[in-house]
This record gives sequence, C-alpha cells and structure tokens, in this order.
Amino acid sequence: MESRFLIMYISPDIITVQMNTIARISAIWALLWLLPWAAPSLTAQQIEPASAAASGDIHGKISIAATAGSKSGHMHDPLLERYGAHHAMPDDTLNVSAGSVQTRLSDKTVVYLESRELNEKHYPVPAKRPLLDQRGLQFHPQVLPILLGTTVEFPNRDNLFHNVFSYSKTKPFDLGRYPKDDSRSVTFDKPGIVRVYCDIHSHMNATIIVLENPYFAAPDGNGTYAIQNIPEGTYTIVLWYDRDVVERRVVQVRSGQSTELNFTR
Repeated sequence: MESRFLIMYISPDIITVQMNTIARISAIWALLWLLPWAAPSLTAQQIEPASAAASGDIHGKISIAATAGSKSGHMHDPLLERYGAHHAMPDDTLNVSAGSVQTRLSDKTVVYLESRELNEKHYPVPAKRPLLDQRGLQFHPQVLPILLGTTVEFPNRDNLFHNVFSYSKTKPFDLGRYPKDDSRSVTFDKPGIVRVYCDIHSHMNATIIVLENPYFAAPDGNGTYAIQNIPEGTYTIVLWYDRDVVERRVVQVRSGQSTELNFTR
C-alpha cells in the first residue's frame, strides 16, 4: 500500500504576521482587563472642583425677635422644676436654671433652597448621622434639616426614660421607651415635614425637615449662615423658624460670586 502525505508549505512571513496579530489581540485584552484597576472611578469629591467653577454661595445673617410671652428668649417650664434632678447637665446650647430654658437661634432656625432642578439630581447621603438629642427635657435641635435618605440618631441624655414618636405621614415611627445613654435611629426615605414628640413628656417637640437637595444651613450662635457650592441659577430660598416657614424669597446665584441675603423678623 502506498502512503500519501500532504505537505503544505507556509511562508515564514505569514507565520510572523499571524503571531504579531495574536500578540496585539492579547495586549488589547490585557489592557481592557487592567483598565478598571488602573484608573480610579470619579467620586463626588473628584468631580466637585470642576462643578464648583460654575457655582456660587449665599451668605447672610438672621435676626429674629424673641417670641411673645418670653423674656430674652427664655421659656418657663414647670416640668423642669419637677424633674430638675433628672435632666443632664446643659451645654452651651441650653441654659436651665430654676425652671427656665434658653434656646439659641441655631436650635430652631433653618434656611434652605427650593428648586425642581436641584431636586431632580442625585446626592450621596452623608456618612455621619445627624443627632436629635433629648437633653434637659427638650429636643436639640428643635428644627433639624436633613437630606432625603439620611438616618437620624435619637440619643437620650437625660436621667429618665423618653419615648420618641411621630404620626407624620412623611415618616410615622415609635421608638419605644429607652433610658439614658441609649439611642435609637430612624431612616427618612420620603421628603416632607416630620413632627416629633415624646410620649412621656408632652411638652417636648421637634421638627425634622426632609429635603431633596443638600443646599441648606442652620445659623451659628450669632445668626450667621452660609450655603456653599450652589449651581448657578435662580432659586427660592426659604426661612424656617420654630414650627413653620416664615419667609420665602427669590434669589439668583451667579458663578464665582457670594450673594448676601439677610433676614429680619
């Protein structure tokens, strides 16, 4: 029997071209695999400097006269006389003596921006949880602005039990009774107003304002406030004091400028 063999001749040039092509394809796949590791993703902090160039600030001072029936911002509360031995020692935001309570403007005042354009954007929830303290038989602050999706801590600083709850449609909750140095938390996943109370001490109340954008601020002890890095545009700025809105204004934010806007009531 005869054995037949098919012998093919392949040019060395063809082999070289094929090997170079395979090498190029391998290099491209390796690059695509390494790219996500070599190039860090753009975080909000990295993008911020570019967007800040097209943004401005709003700053000013808030002056609100003492409410009727109070003297120098003091409020007489007979419950503080009754439970005087049980409340925690006050700090610089609260002055308790002989049944008298003094709260700062920063404890019950907020300014924030209303804007459909701002609300349509997505904002990261702050990692640090804000606090709504129970201290001196009061909530502190009495008005707390937060970004939608934020989790709030409710620590008890008093030497007695508190029971924090809300029947508000925005976020109904009941934390139950818990003692000093214990804390409960609530995540607010809908925008709106949340009225907060204590089931044990009926005089205690606070307001949480759940906002859809992070452009808000509480004034300092002198009434000075600032909202920074606002995208250029025209907005409504809202002044909230105590339990409700007290003023709205239209404000224009210009790129690279700081607009002064004072409130006097």
